[in-house]
Amino acid sequence: MFRTSHTAGGMIVDLQASPASHTVTSKYRRNGKLQSCEPCRRSKLRCDHTVPVCQRCIKRRRTDECVYHPHPLTQSPRHRSPAIPTPSASSATHDSPQAPVQSIEPVLTEWHVASVPTLPLQLHHDAAGPIHVHRAASAPPLEYARESGARVNPGFVGDTSYSSIFSEGLGNLELAGIDLEAPPAQAMTISNERIVRGCQTLFFLKDRHMVNRFVSRFYEINEDTGGMGGQLMIKEWLQKLWIQHGDVLVGQTCLSGHLPGHQDPQKIRRLSELIWRNTQKPLAFDGKTTAMEWLALGTGPNIRWEVIGLIAAEIGMCATCLDPSEPFFTEHKVTRHVLSRKMLEISQTCLSFCRECEMLDDMFIWLLLENACLHRAVKGDRSYGAYRATGEVNDAVISMGLHQGSKPSCKVPFFLAELRNKAFLAAYIMEVGLATFLGRPPRLSHRYSSLELPKDLSESQLFLEGPELEAAIAELDENGYSKVGKVHRMTWMRSCAGYAPRREDILDLALGNYTSEEILQRADMIHAKMNEHWATLPPFIAKARYEDVDFAKMPPLEMLLRSAVRQGARANELLLQRVLIRKTGASPEKLISTAREIFRDILQITQRHDITSMFHVDFTSLLVAHGLRSGAIIAVELLKQELLPVYPERPLLPKSQTIQDLSVFAARLGAVDPTDGSFSMCEQGRKVITRILDKILTPTPAGQHHPACCRQSQPPQEQSHGARQMDIDDPTSGAAMDTNFAAQDVSAAVLGDFGVPLQAPLTLGHDYDFMQWLDSVDWQQADTWNY
Repeated sequence: MFRTSHTAGGMIVDLQASPASHTVTSKYRRNGKLQSCEPCRRSKLRCDHTVPVCQRCIKRRRTDECVYHPHPLTQSPRHRSPAIPTPSASSATHDSPQAPVQSIEPVLTEWHVASVPTLPLQLHHDAAGPIHVHRAASAPPLEYARESGARVNPGFVGDTSYSSIFSEGLGNLELAGIDLEAPPAQAMTISNERIVRGCQTLFFLKDRHMVNRFVSRFYEINEDTGGMGGQLMIKEWLQKLWIQHGDVLVGQTCLSGHLPGHQDPQKIRRLSELIWRNTQKPLAFDGKTTAMEWLALGTGPNIRWEVIGLIAAEIGMCATCLDPSEPFFTEHKVTRHVLSRKMLEISQTCLSFCRECEMLDDMFIWLLLENACLHRAVKGDRSYGAYRATGEVNDAVISMGLHQGSKPSCKVPFFLAELRNKAFLAAYIMEVGLATFLGRPPRLSHRYSSLELPKDLSESQLFLEGPELEAAIAELDENGYSKVGKVHRMTWMRSCAGYAPRREDILDLALGNYTSEEILQRADMIHAKMNEHWATLPPFIAKARYEDVDFAKMPPLEMLLRSAVRQGARANELLLQRVLIRKTGASPEKLISTAREIFRDILQITQRHDITSMFHVDFTSLLVAHGLRSGAIIAVELLKQELLPVYPERPLLPKSQTIQDLSVFAARLGAVDPTDGSFSMCEQGRKVITRILDKILTPTPAGQHHPACCRQSQPPQEQSHGARQMDIDDPTSGAAMDTNFAAQDVSAAVLGDFGVPLQAPLTLGHDYDFMQWLDSVDWQQADTWNY
């Protein structure tokens, strides 16, 4: 039974009607702001401008006086006979299923930004969906700014936390009903300054054609894979975004008096405010939520800053993949360098918006991951920005509890559990790679994590439902790998999950203080675990460990993924051998043979011109990560071999072929674009290899001798007990270098990872210093040589 109030004018007001049933007045004041009702205007209160009765008058029980006077300053207001207030009037707003959101800052604010006119915002909701109040820029501050009952996500807490102690103790005492949940979320004001920043961020979406083309091109290159959810996810978000807000983002046509592509300031302000409001709301789902229902939580009328940032990051990643001469850049009058950096800036801005909203959810973690990948591609792995970006990824996945593994439940649907496992695995692989590159302790460890492997399903298969999903899962083997025999990105990630922990163990040996016996024992354990991992791989992957692969006949993406699986395991062996040589005095034969295998594959891959044009950033990563490291070892070994007093009958490296291969590789390094984030590493590597080749090919004058200036190596036992930690790629910690050479900050090789650079490049100083060092080395001491 609805309660009604009869005003003096005969108008009947439904006091229990939902706020969404009211519309906003269309009358404006001379200053461009919406007109306030008479009670709010006279009382100097902020009106929410809804008709027939504003919500403030309902709360104040003054519905009979709530009128919008056409000329409030020229005529005396009409007086109505007072009506008896009803109890329902005061409870109408409190009974609504969701509390509205503050739309502008309070009167006292540090920004003092003049308010910009805003027009009424009309949203469309399903009948069963949550009810929203449409608020204008002059709306008053409300008691709550988030959904009713919304709470702060405090993140994961473990067994040593105080809440764990309380939960266990109270449960044993049968007092588990006591509320130990997080406190309610505090209201965040959507200020004018925030709205303006949002409008500036949305400006890039006005070029709809460019956005669609670059996103489509990215997934065309990656065969509908890439990112966290693949093509289906990002295109679903884009499609609903254009349908719901395309006219606002792209702008009006010439018929309406606007130039093409010009965004209407008032409409874009309302859209910015809507995105801020949506981003403050937690994602509501359960175990029965379908993939398409979940995707709808971030687009259309529910558009969020996380999704805007992900779109920008995908465009930026596409720009880094393409060759700088790609016609796409010419058509849209932009360069690869400018576009990638602009998209990085936008994705970082969207991240800052999400931080202000204090929302920790899956979409936020995905944006962190994509932004970190783009940051590394644009600025390089040695930049502090890349290290900071990956650090926030680590913080977020731990706070979400993803390190504990995710499984489908009544609260988490299957596809989301798989994507969470994928997100943590991607974060862990990235962290281990960057930690090895920088020679720093890893900030994520497999020792405190549960590496739940996502199933080897494509992104499109992951979003299937019912019998179709069951049929796709049935096509997997007992270890969760696809039986098709094709390497997908998920196949590569699953294989990485086997040798990434071993990479972390090798890093521990390099940075830790162990005796020679302990190092040898742990090295044997690493080899055993690596062999166990290869035994679990399906035959079409396992055979890549030893068999020769013809990369020339493979599709570009499959070739890159197979090479990543192949080189990732070999890189582990190479790094382990380097640790054994430096800390236990092992012989270098195994190191050199492994380096030759890696170098041969890299040269074969670099002959594919389609890789350069379609996977530019991956191509550069292969050169720096695997090619430069192995090439440096081969170049130095060849130089040492050529300077021996007695040339060996069976040299480890054939001189002519090795010189040709090193020359080709140096040319590949020199072709890297200067705007690439890895350009400095490639350029330094090219200079070093070129200097070594010059030294080999320059005839030595008769009678000239090479002085033996290198000191003898200290015993391995003393090395292992040294006070200074030994860096993985610091040759000055070895035994075959002159002590004066340590001051030159030399790095004898470059580490590698699963397709990304993993160690500092070669920095050998000036040509004169380098040549002096070459002449000072006693090349006869082959057994003590250290890489």
